[in-house]
Amino acid sequence: MIFLNAPIQQQQIIDLLNNYSENGVSFELESKKGMKLVFKTNMDDLEAAAKLAKSVIKAEPWGSVLYFQAGVEK
Repeated sequence: MIFLNAPIQQQQIIDLLNNYSENGVSFELESKKGMKLVFKTNMDDLEAAAKLAKSVIKAEPWGSVLYFQAGVEK
């Protein structure tokens, strides 16, 4: 699983990643606690999945100015 720490725009991030499906990659919200969003993914390489999620968010007009962290849930 991967996590995103995002204090704002959480619902937009959730909607974006839950509906993402390119090249067979998908994300699904597992849990939300405070500003921490945890997503399941079907990617084997979780580091790459976190980087992909971050780039997908940054590609959005509202995401390009967002400050957030992405990483692997241990």
